[in-house]
Amino acid sequence: MDVDLIKGIFAIYVVGVSLLRLLDDNECFRLTAMKKIWGRSRGLMLHFLTNVIVPMLFALFFFCRGILSMAAY
Repeated sequence: MDVDLIKGIFAIYVVGVSLLRLLDDNECFRLTAMKKIWGRSRGLMLHFLTNVIVPMLFALFFFCRGILSMAAY
């Protein structure tokens, strides 16, 4: 298995865990701190961007690289 595909799978795992933690009733301490510092809506947006969107973009990038490297064989 290609290293880039493994990185993509790990990034999907990070996205899944982050979404589950974001939707959980108990907030993690980082989300609470971000909401105190930036306000509720900006804190949630920053937390979502840094913990869900960025790993999702990495997953897309690494999956594309992994698929292209497998197609080269």
